[in-house]
Amino acid sequence: MSTELDSTAYRPFRRAGDEPFQHPVGHMHAHGLTQYSPEAAEAFSFPSKPELNKDVSPPLFQTPQQPLASICPQHWPGIDAESTDMLLKVLEDNHSRWHVFFNYKGFHNHVAHHLLAIWAMGASAKIIFSAYETHCEYQRPAFDSPSRITRHNFFEHLGDERFYSAYSDFFALELGKKGFARTFGEYICAPSANYLSEPHSEGDGHPEMLARFLGGVLHPLIHIGYGAEFGLLGISAEGLAMTAIHPVKVHALIPPSYFSSPLKSGTMHALSILALVANDERFEHIKTIDKADMLAIIVSSHDEALRAYAEMWDFDVANREGVAKAVEELAWLNSIIYGVGGASRKEKFYADFFLMHLVTSTLFIPSLVTSLYQNPRAQALLLRSYFSTSLARYLARGRPVLDIAKFYSDTESLLPSSGHDVIPGPQPSPCKATLPNALSPEARTPNPWLSIIQSTIVHPNEHLCKVQRSLAHFSALYGLRRQGWFATDNSKLEDNERNMGLGKLDGTLFLRVAMLTANTLGWMREGNEEVGWNYEGFYEE
Repeated sequence: MSTELDSTAYRPFRRAGDEPFQHPVGHMHAHGLTQYSPEAAEAFSFPSKPELNKDVSPPLFQTPQQPLASICPQHWPGIDAESTDMLLKVLEDNHSRWHVFFNYKGFHNHVAHHLLAIWAMGASAKIIFSAYETHCEYQRPAFDSPSRITRHNFFEHLGDERFYSAYSDFFALELGKKGFARTFGEYICAPSANYLSEPHSEGDGHPEMLARFLGGVLHPLIHIGYGAEFGLLGISAEGLAMTAIHPVKVHALIPPSYFSSPLKSGTMHALSILALVANDERFEHIKTIDKADMLAIIVSSHDEALRAYAEMWDFDVANREGVAKAVEELAWLNSIIYGVGGASRKEKFYADFFLMHLVTSTLFIPSLVTSLYQNPRAQALLLRSYFSTSLARYLARGRPVLDIAKFYSDTESLLPSSGHDVIPGPQPSPCKATLPNALSPEARTPNPWLSIIQSTIVHPNEHLCKVQRSLAHFSALYGLRRQGWFATDNSKLEDNERNMGLGKLDGTLFLRVAMLTANTLGWMREGNEEVGWNYEGFYEE
């Protein structure tokens, strides 16, 4: 094996001594990066753990807590002591054994994301362990940082991945002493964590931690969100450390004034703003540039317009009802961008890899804002900056057309009421007295969500479980919305709202999007081959 470091490879040549656990060669595995075979299960064993920093005293991995509020994701039946013990064992192993980036291009370790999602949906211990195996084949081993991180040198090594381990240890101590809400508020949302009167000469200048938190295809937000949701200090420490070593890319959306002046609410619904953005002539003819960071280009080109749109959003964190309303609007917003936008191509549904992360990150906004209930300014900063970042990512993928009426017409056959079998594979044979009758497709699949979750739990793709869990949660909360909930009188809609089809919107949106996603990624439990995400975007030719 070459000892040369290839910093551009998806799966780099590793330095001597960096070799990870090697599985026997088999078929292409879930993550599309290396080989996997069933024989690996027999060969796998947990390594001895490296000695942890002796100063890290708080327990990092304990039994996950119950949901913080009704707007937060709920646990599915199937969780038991054995599956929970396995979850904690592999999370702790991942924490001590692997780096947060699995290559030198900054691609993220998804172990915790995958395993926590399927555990919460009821996966067994064996499935959780098998899922962990698929990740171990291509991770970078953890390594000690060049020096420790303290409050005195915290800003000096931001953006430097070599200090991931040191930042993780630092945040574990802070979380143990201060708890999640205070630590998050102090290191992500406080003015001192973002803009300094005199930028540091070493490191990245201004810390801009909130911008880092929203970078990396939203992975720091997702990771910290898991920590907030399940009350796992180890996951929160990893996510905060991940934030610290990310570069700053969306800082133009989060200006210094957000930390020095009151955040005034706008007057418009998030979906009304989306309708404006979808029809704004300034954003027409978005073309991709080879190997360019399209998000950075969009933010630098349209930062003023995006900030203006974000400041139009009407949300209120003064009470629980206002927070719940804001959370719901974000769920609709990003489900429409990913689902309706993904169906805008004539030939097939495009399950866009980057827009999918809008859906999966939205799932954690409820747990984050609920955790911050004593810090309304942090709640407001989080909501507004996340909203503006969502709009920017919509544009950065080419601003796909959002035609809800056409989307609903094209996806009627995916609903149980269509009279068709909507789940592929072998079907059960209902007995004569089965409701509504033995020949009805609804007797075979009375609730498609149960089939979706069953298939998702055993699907090896680490992102599918996150997006389907998100959509299922949104459906549980907002599935009762009838057509017309957005506007009881279609004539009262603005032209942009009517053109986007907001009058047609109802609670079946989330099931339709989940079915399209399952059809695209493959119903593997039902016999389909695995298919991957789409990366092409929706750019003008």
